[in-house]
Amino acid sequence: MQTFAVIGLGRFGSRLAAALAASGNEVIAIDLDTALVEDIRDRVTMAVAMDATDEQALRSQGIDKVDAAIVGIGNSFEATTLTTVTLKQMGVRHVIARAGSRTAARILSRIGADEVVNPEDESADRWAHRLLNPQFLNQIEFHEGHSIVEVRAPKAWVGQTLVELDLRNRHKIHVVALRRKEAHGAEIAERIELPSPQEPLRATDILVLMGKDADLGRLPKES
Repeated sequence: MQTFAVIGLGRFGSRLAAALAASGNEVIAIDLDTALVEDIRDRVTMAVAMDATDEQALRSQGIDKVDAAIVGIGNSFEATTLTTVTLKQMGVRHVIARAGSRTAARILSRIGADEVVNPEDESADRWAHRLLNPQFLNQIEFHEGHSIVEVRAPKAWVGQTLVELDLRNRHKIHVVALRRKEAHGAEIAERIELPSPQEPLRATDILVLMGKDADLGRLPKES
């Protein structure tokens, strides 16, 4: 279990705080607005209405001891910067700050934020991936321009082995794993395994692939 402080309880902050708490973590939610604090109180470990730029107030709630603090203030860049600086001065191990623009992101990085998140940009990127590559069930970017994706075995690949498909040389992609459904009596269970290079793919198989976004985008879209 980890301990998080989420500061700023707008849509981004409240959703993040609730999700972290639902995963079994200790979450301290903070905002100046008492109504927002009351709204989330039952979904987190502790909810406090206070000024997050007040170092003494933060220390009194144990914020200096959290594993990570997320500054999700969305309506005041000044409050975001002051809170970020205060948290780093207090010795918080990991501070993640929300930025509304690339300029704001650069400033926050320079004043000490360990990571900067722009929810609007990231949401737009995810939707772009979904619209351009509807065949991907999931997509995780692990480096700029490179992703790990889940895709149902395209019809053209069914019945062929990985040796025959030769995906690394033909498509410049790597097969990381295979999700396959197996019947066990009356029940059907799904298991994740390293694919055998000699076993033909089935229509129900889901492949976990890794490669450059441009190469992954050229995979067959019919599944």
